[in-house]
Amino acid sequence: MLLVNMKITFRTSTGRSAHLEVSRLNPYVLTGGSPSRIKKVAEFLEKPEVFVGERGHVVVNGFHNGLGISAISTGMGPSSVMIILPEIIEAVEDDFMVILRLGTSGSLQQHVKRGHIHIPTSCVRDEGATTAVIGLEYPAISSIELIPLLLKAAEENGYILGRNLWIGPVHTKDDLYFRERPGFSPRRLELKERIKSFIEMGVISSEMEFSAYCILRDYYEGYLDKRIFTGCVLAVVSDYSEEGLIDTSGVDPSKIDYQLIKIGLETFSIFRKLKQKETVNIDNVYNLLLSLNPRSSYISRMKDESASN
Repeated sequence: MLLVNMKITFRTSTGRSAHLEVSRLNPYVLTGGSPSRIKKVAEFLEKPEVFVGERGHVVVNGFHNGLGISAISTGMGPSSVMIILPEIIEAVEDDFMVILRLGTSGSLQQHVKRGHIHIPTSCVRDEGATTAVIGLEYPAISSIELIPLLLKAAEENGYILGRNLWIGPVHTKDDLYFRERPGFSPRRLELKERIKSFIEMGVISSEMEFSAYCILRDYYEGYLDKRIFTGCVLAVVSDYSEEGLIDTSGVDPSKIDYQLIKIGLETFSIFRKLKQKETVNIDNVYNLLLSLNPRSSYISRMKDESASN
């Protein structure tokens, strides 16, 4: 039986969400696992209000060029997102919402380097949290409407598609150390072969939350009378290593945070223009997508560079 506008989250006696402790949020939402990243969003907003709940989740509300923005820290991993994101979705009363995850990831391809940006198109659901909703056979896909907007926003912030800006699948996991460094796991052979197969199929980088966004969007759109758009911008903070060595030296966390926030806010601005039927030129984005080299060319180039060294 389909229950329209059904809500599944727990509420306090005052009507606030149990963990975020909010009753209402704006329809343009930035999220991230890092509380410090979310606090920085306030620097870009007019009339910002910052609230930190008892569980440490940061909630920021304000305006950016007149557009109502909310930013929330979700905590780390898909299990935390599966608690916090439903509270976010149910706190937005508008007939649409746009949720952008601003996160970090580790490269799974030799041509994708520290400092690059990855915009995921889909997720490898290598986690168990979302299986409470639907089995792993079901795909986790980014909202396709947002992909060209995210690319345009990234390019307007100095990134170039095919050089330091990439689109493609992302690996979403629910464990960090044993997945990143399978040599320490008793299941090392299985885990190494598993990640190797993802790399061979072109998965760009690895992170820990986005599959939950895609699955929850599809779930809620069947029950709530509104459109939900989900997208993700990932700053790559470590180069690919076959040995699972994680080297984030030279990475400036604050610089990364500000770049992610700028891309997210610019994406919202583009989305609003399109929603108001204003003209937005994204032809260049499509031209760049059509002119991208095949993935094999990047692999060959990296092999040649490795041989010459």
